[in-house]
Amino acid sequence: MKILIFSHKPPYPILDGGCLAMARLLEDLLSLKEVSKIGYHTLSTAKHPFDATAFPENYKLEVRSHAIDTKVTIIGAAASLLKQESYNLKRFKDQTILQHIKKEIKTEAYDFIIFESLFTASYASALRPYSKAKFIYRAHNIEHQIWKDLSNHTKFILKKWYLQQLAYSLKWAERSIWSEDQGGLDLILAISDSDLNTIEGQTLTSCRYLPASILTPQQRSTHASFQLCFIGAFNWIPNVEAVNWFLDNVFDAVKTQFPQVVFHIAGKGSKEFKNWQRPGVHTHGFVPDAKAFIAEHGIFIGCLQSGSGVKMKIIEAMSVGAPIIFSQKSADGLPQFPERICHHSSDSFKLELIELLSNPIALEERTKFSSAYFEQHFESRQVQKQLLHMLEELQNNR
Repeated sequence: MKILIFSHKPPYPILDGGCLAMARLLEDLLSLKEVSKIGYHTLSTAKHPFDATAFPENYKLEVRSHAIDTKVTIIGAAASLLKQESYNLKRFKDQTILQHIKKEIKTEAYDFIIFESLFTASYASALRPYSKAKFIYRAHNIEHQIWKDLSNHTKFILKKWYLQQLAYSLKWAERSIWSEDQGGLDLILAISDSDLNTIEGQTLTSCRYLPASILTPQQRSTHASFQLCFIGAFNWIPNVEAVNWFLDNVFDAVKTQFPQVVFHIAGKGSKEFKNWQRPGVHTHGFVPDAKAFIAEHGIFIGCLQSGSGVKMKIIEAMSVGAPIIFSQKSADGLPQFPERICHHSSDSFKLELIELLSNPIALEERTKFSSAYFEQHFESRQVQKQLLHMLEELQNNR
């Protein structure tokens, strides 16, 4: 099998959950003996620059980067607003890059072309006439849902209105890409079970669910007493919103009852928020090993309030056997996940956190749940088998 992957940012270095999901797919594909070549094309932006040395060395892999300016400008945003087009997607479209990809797929007989995320899937319809490969869009999220959630949680009227406009234009662009008539796709591959159900209800394009895998790590959670943690990239708005929600609605009450409790926040940009500099809160900045950080810092606080798709840091926390408290949004997309442990309010979230801090038996039960759930759904060998079966099935469906 020869495969071309086109991503909207480099998967390496792994700076956030999106990078991790892309890196894991690449590594799962490289592990398959049936795959003979992977041509990897990635956009390179100011926010996510390309570093060739960060990619794994593998004789099957050829990597190319394409510089693109995705900076948000007032003029660009206003123009897209007037035209009612998605500014989120428009910033990632470039005719020169389109021509580079077109040239390669015309000269190289790829079996599959995988578009990582909506931002590169927007190229699929223009590329469709130039290749007989099967086109696969790997849906990390339902993108418009993220902006819709953010608008719902915003009180400032003008900002709320603008976020609603972004969500509306992105919704119609997203549906167009899903469309069996317009998208140019052979398969939509959702990494979230709940996202799959939503997408399937709005298109006749073939849809499948394939979870993102995680390698089973050596680290195991130490269950550090009275330690809480959260990790994420803080140039992604839902992560900032999540930490603010936890600090404003849960942490102070918990610290009143347990003065020794410490909340550890890690990730790119975490030291930049002055309102997080308070007693009992420790910001670490970027840490090179997310799983090691989670394993060392007790209970993982899954406190997202906005977003869509599976949250990769939740899966990483499960992989080390960390006890986790789940907001409803943090558990979104996890297959066969028990609703009884999802929290829809700060009060119930707070009560369970207090229970885990004060009850060693409850803490151990949540740890066992994390480990068992991870092994059942996200262990890499299981996912690789599913991936190979899906590719062979799609290849034979000529």
